[in-house]
Amino acid sequence: MKHIQLLIIILSCVLLASCEERTGYYDADQKEIINLLTGVEWKQTYEYRPDFEPTEYREEGRIYKFNVNGTGSYKWANWNDETIKGDPVYFRWTFTTDNFTVIYIDKSEQFCLIDKLTPSELSVTSAFQDPVLYPNTDKIVCRFTPLR
Repeated sequence: MKHIQLLIIILSCVLLASCEERTGYYDADQKEIINLLTGVEWKQTYEYRPDFEPTEYREEGRIYKFNVNGTGSYKWANWNDETIKGDPVYFRWTFTTDNFTVIYIDKSEQFCLIDKLTPSELSVTSAFQDPVLYPNTDKIVCRFTPLR
């Protein structure tokens, strides 16, 4: 009986040691993406929807804030005097790929494929289906610059 208990303890230890936990442990590239995305508020400056003329936002538009804890918000605001029109919309977001190139936003149920992310620019291709799994889905191109 003691041998069976010892065998169960050993197998339990081996099983627990073989599990890999990813939550909270990011490599340098993943940390850089998180820092760039969450370090500022992003104002939307451009939007292109198929079959429509591109829209350039020069004085007002959506301002997105992504928080490190996976929450975020957006609001419509005047960029010059920062007056907000309407209530902020709160959402949860997460990366859907290991290389952190696709963001899912739950409130709008949109997937955003990151085309470019630098300290001075965020460019995404947005769609209602994951653009990695469904590359031919309808897409919206959006560009953002940091609000300073």
